[in-house]
Amino acid sequence: MSRLDRTRIAAVAAVLLATTAGCGSAGRSDDPGTGSTTPASAHGAWLLRFGTAGGADGERSGAVYVSYDPETGKASARRVPGVVAADASQDEQVLLVSAGHHWAIADTRVPRSQGRAGRVLLYSVADDTTETLDMRAVAGDASLTPVAAAFDPTDDHMLRVVDKRRGVWKVDLAAGSATREEVLPKRAGWIFGNGFDKTTGEPYIESIDSFRTDPAGNGDDDTRPVERQGGTLLRYDGTDVAGLPKAPCGFAGGFRDDDGAWLFCADTPSIAAYRLSGDGQSWQAYGTPSPRIVPGAAVEMTFALPPIG
Repeated sequence: MSRLDRTRIAAVAAVLLATTAGCGSAGRSDDPGTGSTTPASAHGAWLLRFGTAGGADGERSGAVYVSYDPETGKASARRVPGVVAADASQDEQVLLVSAGHHWAIADTRVPRSQGRAGRVLLYSVADDTTETLDMRAVAGDASLTPVAAAFDPTDDHMLRVVDKRRGVWKVDLAAGSATREEVLPKRAGWIFGNGFDKTTGEPYIESIDSFRTDPAGNGDDDTRPVERQGGTLLRYDGTDVAGLPKAPCGFAGGFRDDDGAWLFCADTPSIAAYRLSGDGQSWQAYGTPSPRIVPGAAVEMTFALPPIG
């Protein structure tokens, strides 16, 4: 959920006290599987994306990716540089990380300095390394200028890149090759605003005076849930989520699939995991909280994605 930094700072102390008082009733078990069957998605590290804000007016948005294994409590963080006036919507931010949780980009908009050089910078989610994608080399076009990019939601090796001439390229990062799959149409009153369909990862154009998009369904009135890895992302904005019990914290993100639902609370500097009870009436504390890893400038948990494999 989104919240102001000052709200978070004021809430941390109160939540710490409340968590201490309520831990006994929450029943966090030394055995993460106690009381119910542990779904396959429980095993391994989840990928959590924290949106951050900086600048005098919070105009610079960035991201910190946290890999967290609730069974062991182990966690690591990777900060991606912020951008001013990001183009990726909240739903589209899941397209900023590769399907296999290996690489990330800062925004769907390619920074002008990278575009002028024909390059797109990729950030490793696991460590502080980066990799430069030379679009001119892989596409065989010395004049190509990338302006937008997004990862494919299912193919770990695929990045889609839109160039200045509206050509759409499918880049195979493993093979180091690129294929132009289409050219976005041009029509009066429509623009390409660096938007990509949250479900397919394909770029779309949009009307400047309505919610219409081509392909259809990507406007500001789009209410489709964000689906990934066989489930649906859960976001908390301070209100209850239909069909789920009240969250045990005020700052969280989660995931729901056929095996149940997961919630990750980050009101404190440590992340705590919860599982939906078998009867669906309460959240049960799960596993081991992380070390102090929640970024101080975090304003939202954009998504929580289950382990791969």
